[in-house]
Amino acid sequence: KSPRMASDRVELRDVDASKQDKKAKLHGLDYPETEVRAHTISSMVPAPPRFCYKFKVGRMYVCAARKSVSDSGEPQLDILCMLGACWPMTFITMGIIGTVAVSALMTFLPKLSFLWWVAAAFLIGTNLGALALTGTSDPGIVRRRTADVEAEPEVKRRWHSGADAYLRKGEQYCEESQVIVKGMDHFCPWTGTVIAEGNMLYFQIFLASLCTLLGFIALVCFVSVSVEHQERIAKRGGM
Repeated sequence: KSPRMASDRVELRDVDASKQDKKAKLHGLDYPETEVRAHTISSMVPAPPRFCYKFKVGRMYVCAARKSVSDSGEPQLDILCMLGACWPMTFITMGIIGTVAVSALMTFLPKLSFLWWVAAAFLIGTNLGALALTGTSDPGIVRRRTADVEAEPEVKRRWHSGADAYLRKGEQYCEESQVIVKGMDHFCPWTGTVIAEGNMLYFQIFLASLCTLLGFIALVCFVSVSVEHQERIAKRGGM
C-alpha cells in the first residue's frame, strides 16, 4: 500500500507539472532551454527543489503567478514571484550583508542612543528588502512572439534562434537566464538574476541603500569611538 501511495503522489506531481507547462506555453512563457555554455555563471547553479517553483521560464523559476487581462483584453499570466538563474546568490548576498552589518553595528551601537538603533534597523531592512525584490521579481520577461510579429516590417524585428522568437527594439536575449527581457541592463550574479526594466527600480534602491548603509556604519563607528574617548577624558578629569 505504501509504495502505491508514493507512486500516486509522483503521478499527481507529474500531472500538475504538465498543467503548469501547458499554462506557460499558452501565455508565451515556454522559452526553450538550450544547453548552458561552460563560460556562463549559471552553468554551475543547480535547479531549486521542485516544490519551490511551479514551472520554468528559460533558466528562471516561477514560484507564484496569477491570471489577468491585458490592455487589449487578452488573457495573460502575471509573474508575482520567481527565482533567477543564479538563485542561491540572492540569499547568499543577503546573508553576507546582514551578517556584516549586524556584527559591525552591534559592536558600536550599544554606546549610542535609541534613535541610532531605529536608523540602523530601517537601513538594513530597506537594503535587504530591495535585494529580495530585485532577485525575486519579474525582470520584464517578454512573451514569445512568432506569427504575430511576422506581419511587421523586418526593420522592427529580428529573429533570435536561442529564444526561438522575434526580438523588437529595446528587447534583448539574456544568455544566462535564457529569456528575452525588455530594457536589459546586465546580469548581476550578486542578486542572482538579470537586471532589466521590471526590477531596475528595486536594484537602484538596493545600490543606494547599500552605499548609505556602509556610510552609516562608518559614521556609527566614528561617533561611538568619539563618545568613548570623551567618556575617558571626563573620567580622567573627575579623578
